[in-house]
Amino acid sequence: MHAEPSHDAMQKLSAASPPSTILTVEDDPVVRDSIAFWLEDAGFTVLQTDNGLTGLQIFRDEQPDAVLLDLGIPGIEGNKLLEMLAGEAPNTPIIIVSGRAEIDDAIAAFKSGAWDYITKPIVNMDMLEKTVRNCLEFKSLKERVTVAENRYYSLVQNLPVVVFSLNSDLEFNFLNATSTAVLGTPPETVLSEPDWLLNNVHPDDRNMVRQGFAEAFAAPGTPFFLEFRFQHGNAYTVQLQAKSISIIPPSPENGTSGRMEGVLTDVTERAFLDKMLVQREKLNTLGAMADEIAHEFRNPIFALGGFARRLQTKLPEMQEPGIILQEAQRLEQLLDRVKDYLKPVTVRMEPCSINGILRFCTELMRPRFVRGNIIPQLALDGTLPPVQSDNDLLTQIGINLLTNASLQMAHGETLTLRSYATPGQQHIAVTAPLHASIALDAEQMLMPFEQSASSQGLAVAYRLAKDVNGLLSVRQEQELLTLILSLPD
Repeated sequence: MHAEPSHDAMQKLSAASPPSTILTVEDDPVVRDSIAFWLEDAGFTVLQTDNGLTGLQIFRDEQPDAVLLDLGIPGIEGNKLLEMLAGEAPNTPIIIVSGRAEIDDAIAAFKSGAWDYITKPIVNMDMLEKTVRNCLEFKSLKERVTVAENRYYSLVQNLPVVVFSLNSDLEFNFLNATSTAVLGTPPETVLSEPDWLLNNVHPDDRNMVRQGFAEAFAAPGTPFFLEFRFQHGNAYTVQLQAKSISIIPPSPENGTSGRMEGVLTDVTERAFLDKMLVQREKLNTLGAMADEIAHEFRNPIFALGGFARRLQTKLPEMQEPGIILQEAQRLEQLLDRVKDYLKPVTVRMEPCSINGILRFCTELMRPRFVRGNIIPQLALDGTLPPVQSDNDLLTQIGINLLTNASLQMAHGETLTLRSYATPGQQHIAVTAPLHASIALDAEQMLMPFEQSASSQGLAVAYRLAKDVNGLLSVRQEQELLTLILSLPD
């Protein structure tokens, strides 16, 4: 058992901090003076009044740390004053000191906001002082908890990742404020749309996302990790990584749908670098093969060509020598294209405005657009800063993208040119209607072997993008072809 601190010890303890101010509203002068003398002797500052109107004014002017309130006071009826004080300052302790000893009165007082209830006559002033100190200590504890909660809330809201909570139906219950930047949508919008997550996942990844979350809820003891493409609120695609912090599985018996708490991270830049690495490896491999291919192919091609010419001279009526000669020449041209593709390019890095380059390319292409009755539509982000790149090479890439996109278009259609930013990158996107009659292979379009009219010179643009540390990609979705150049900031 611990001994209770003495009155003198409590007084010394209180002297270490500024004295708390206590307002006592009591119409009995004897009781009021007794309370005031005792509390002042205990180290408190005491404010006194004998009626409710004055008590309300003192409360508003002085903002005391606690209130001792008699219910039977003139001016404003005690219960009414209790409701007013509790409504204006719910964190200020209000202790009822009343001659009403009925339990119903105490219950009504607590419902109206009282923190404690003492009946008169007050037999033990030590008990009154202890009640005041307990209430002040509880108030201080509540304030510290509130500060800690606010600090935690602020920390969660400002983390550089999206903190989320969702149920097994993939409906979000919570998102921190970072979702506005990472996802392009404020939390309140997300929380108001039950199917928002799946509706904004890239269509090709929806089944994977649905299955991934379902498996996570089915095995809550296994850490959940999933990457998928997501449509940002600003109409571009980002790569998101979802990780679980805790998973509570659904419980059909209790009628609960389960809950997952975790984080969403934008890993678009990392995915961009991964693609860059793959692109560089492809080009390095192609370069290593080029000389060997050229050496191994040129001798037999030359021999076949010579043989075909001699045969054509001796037997001019035969068609086969002409076909052989034509194919040999085509193979030589292909080898020349591969070698040209792999030639070193001089790069002069300088600040470049991708918006300015897009406008310049549009003006250069305007005669072609007029001939084809193509309508260029620019949607440029005017806040983009310059990027360090090669202005001439970017212009060449831009012309290339516009040319290739326009090849897919019929008369009178709209060609959309966009510029936008994602974390660590800036992008140029050229979008054209993709007609069902055109079957495109995105990977093949970017290789130097492709000779179709639908992808003239895209391989060159692909190589030039690599030379300026960029990435060229092809996207086909919803009857649209989009050519995207991504550049690091």
